[in-house]
Amino acid sequence: MKKIRNKLLLAFIFVALIPLIALGGYALTSISKSLKEVSTGKLQDRVGLISFEVEDFLKNVSNDLFYLRDSVLLRDMVRDIATADTEDLETIRNKLERDFLAFSKHKKVYHQVRFLDADGMEIVRVDRVNRIKSVVVPREQLQNKKNRYYFADTAKLPKGELMISPLDLNREHGQVEKPLRPVIRYGTPVYDENGQLRGIVLVNVMAETFLDLVRKKNTGREQALFIDSKGYYYVHPDRAKEWGRTTDLGHGATFGKDYPEVAGQVVGAQAPATVDQENYLIAVSPVFLDKGRTNLLGDIVDIVPTEVVFAPALTFRNIFLAISAGVFLFTLVLALNLAKSITEPIVYLTRITHDMSKGKLATPVSVTSRDETRLLAESVERLRKSMVILLKRMKKK
Repeated sequence: MKKIRNKLLLAFIFVALIPLIALGGYALTSISKSLKEVSTGKLQDRVGLISFEVEDFLKNVSNDLFYLRDSVLLRDMVRDIATADTEDLETIRNKLERDFLAFSKHKKVYHQVRFLDADGMEIVRVDRVNRIKSVVVPREQLQNKKNRYYFADTAKLPKGELMISPLDLNREHGQVEKPLRPVIRYGTPVYDENGQLRGIVLVNVMAETFLDLVRKKNTGREQALFIDSKGYYYVHPDRAKEWGRTTDLGHGATFGKDYPEVAGQVVGAQAPATVDQENYLIAVSPVFLDKGRTNLLGDIVDIVPTEVVFAPALTFRNIFLAISAGVFLFTLVLALNLAKSITEPIVYLTRITHDMSKGKLATPVSVTSRDETRLLAESVERLRKSMVILLKRMKKK
């Protein structure tokens, strides 16, 4: 009888488990995949939003620069430089200083607003000090920037063109300024009516303003990085790794050294991408300086451990497995009870018929179940009664 019970038990379990495994496995796979895709998509959206915020911050700089270039006061100064009218030039210079000062106070994002003459000498310069106030730099402190790359790159441009420098650390008198001041320089040449170069307009964008947008994303176990096209860090949770280029601090820390296995897929990326590694997931989104998206400033990189990114999928899997285990235990208990309810009457009738074969006919046969085993029990009971009657008749003879 144990074999019958075991067979019934296995039958009940398999009947319940096959649909559970098939449907559950499909649901677990498809839903886990969807949750992973959603988590990956959120990560990509996150770096995409950061890169958008940086580009949005920078998109109006060129308009501001052209506004300064085309201002009436600057055009008057160019005219006076061309005519060598030194008396009127001094008056215009004073007015231009006030104009640049008002512009700097209003915008609040430019470290320096300058007009340099064709020889690279600063004519008007307004500095933003500690991000809180704008001041006109005294004329005795003005410098010649003829040997700086940004002056040469701007001065050789045709009319209406724009120079955008790399993002680097500002230098004063040839030395990196302390505390560090990262800047991007936007410049455009200024020509007179005869097409002769008379100088350049230059603005230094305070890069810390948008670099802080990236730094604020460094929370918990996620790392938000900002790297240039060579993999040097603009932003890193460890500030000692920032500005590793030889033209900046020169310590040489790069993304490629820290993550050599994925550097080829991340450094210099021109389009959003996601790199799935064994222990972490990397999302990257480029930041461009121009509307044509050809001048790459760098890439926003977000590095997150896989257990963090895929936590919703793992949670769902654990809940699903717990429910499945509960269903299996419930099915097992139910199967045991059903097998027992089917086999117990059979075991009972087997024992009764075995006793009857040995002449033990005194005990009535009774089965309380309402299925075919009850009918079988009633037949055995009739047989027992018939045998009792037959035995009595035989004793009388």
